[in-house]
Amino acid sequence: MFKLDTILLIDDDFTTNYLHKKIISKSEIDSPIEVANNGKEGIDKLWALNEVTKDNNALVLIFLDLNMPIMDGWHFLEIFEEIKPSLNFNTNLFIVSSSINPDDEARAKNSNHVLDYYPKPLTVDRLVKIKANFI
Repeated sequence: MFKLDTILLIDDDFTTNYLHKKIISKSEIDSPIEVANNGKEGIDKLWALNEVTKDNNALVLIFLDLNMPIMDGWHFLEIFEEIKPSLNFNTNLFIVSSSINPDDEARAKNSNHVLDYYPKPLTVDRLVKIKANFI
């Protein structure tokens, strides 16, 4: 069993991040929340967490948006696939997107690293299910 160490929200929308923090707290998931405003910041946050997390049972829960400036979610997933073997912790990654393109959902679900795809915003019910099934 893994111990949830950190939740990483990777999204460029301030309001969405604020709302997701509130929803996470209502779902009784009691872990530190880190925010990255684009995929590059998300990769940087993962490397920073890697420096301080040496517990093989630690889990970082990642909620990734697809459409962001600087580095979008697709590019993040490409880099993530390269660095994942070097991380000192486990990850559970979920796409949370406002995209209505069914190809985006299919592409995301075809990724070996994406556990599920959710429309924005997250809900307490979804987080309770994530907590029950993945944490």
